[in-house]
Amino acid sequence: MTAATKPSFSKKIYLFIGFGLLTLVFYLYYFVGTMNIADIVKRANFLVYASAFIAFVASVFFASLTWQSLLGNLAVKVKMRRVFLLMWFGLFFDATVPEPGWSGDLSKAYMLAKTSGEDAGRIVASVVSQKIIGMVITVVDLVIGLVLLALNYLVSGLVLIFIAAVLFLSIFSLAIVWYLSSKPKATGRILSWIISVVTLLRRVTFLRRGHWDAEEFQRGAEEFLKDFHEGINTLSARPKTLVRPVLYSLSSWGFDVSVVFLTFASLGYPIPVDKVLIIYALTGSLQIIGISLVGFTEVIMSGAYTILGVPAALSLSVTLLTRIVTLWFKLIVSYVAFQWAGVEVLTGRKLGRKKAGK
Repeated sequence: MTAATKPSFSKKIYLFIGFGLLTLVFYLYYFVGTMNIADIVKRANFLVYASAFIAFVASVFFASLTWQSLLGNLAVKVKMRRVFLLMWFGLFFDATVPEPGWSGDLSKAYMLAKTSGEDAGRIVASVVSQKIIGMVITVVDLVIGLVLLALNYLVSGLVLIFIAAVLFLSIFSLAIVWYLSSKPKATGRILSWIISVVTLLRRVTFLRRGHWDAEEFQRGAEEFLKDFHEGINTLSARPKTLVRPVLYSLSSWGFDVSVVFLTFASLGYPIPVDKVLIIYALTGSLQIIGISLVGFTEVIMSGAYTILGVPAALSLSVTLLTRIVTLWFKLIVSYVAFQWAGVEVLTGRKLGRKKAGK
């Protein structure tokens, strides 16, 4: 692979991560203190902590099973090894692109459609369905967390209002995704609006450069949306086929939550279930609405633990150790998957299919 074709980081991604890390370092230095954190981390049981990495990989594995099961329900046959690779491929974009959590889903769908020859509309339908299942689980978790918070802890009204606002935005995001997925006329109107805007911009700005056939684009987009909505309708019409993907998704969620429990256990601090569910649901909901940023997430997590009675130094220690697993470990492994998938695309290999004659 040449330097010109090798997948690489964007400078904007480096700036985004760097700014988030500076924010975290500022918070750590001025509000918590590095010496207390270092003392706590030194006492960690690294055998227990290592199991958190295993739990995270198990979470990705069951998420892959969820996606493969949904693909199978839409007659898209892909080997588990390939689905697992593309799941990590998508996680790379989740870890590096600051947006409402769709870059990873769309990138893995694009990669599978590009290299498998399968119908892109059905592939995207499977990805959106998996996203909806995950959003429902997160919203239910946040509702339970908010109830537990109101019943078991004395917190300020501002905290409850903040969490309630996050819950509202999460439900609103879920409603929008569901509405657009189930209403072909709505997506058709959006498509027409996009074409009109692009056509207008091409007439009055530099976008007029190059060839763009609006009618051809519209035909291709309408065919894609037709296949997409047919895929969504197929899954909706057979709810029994969704039992297995939902169970897989719940298993993925369970292993992901266990990362926090194992991190607390590695530091010798017993943590009540309700506190973990509250914080996990809060950070998961922030990701849904697109404000789960490097640095910001860590500050929210550690601050929330502190509000719930966990010592400040321990809160940030747990947060940093947890994010080593769920962010930095994810970033390293997913970057390897990103490069690996890029090599296979450049060499013309088809995902999940044998070459002719073999």
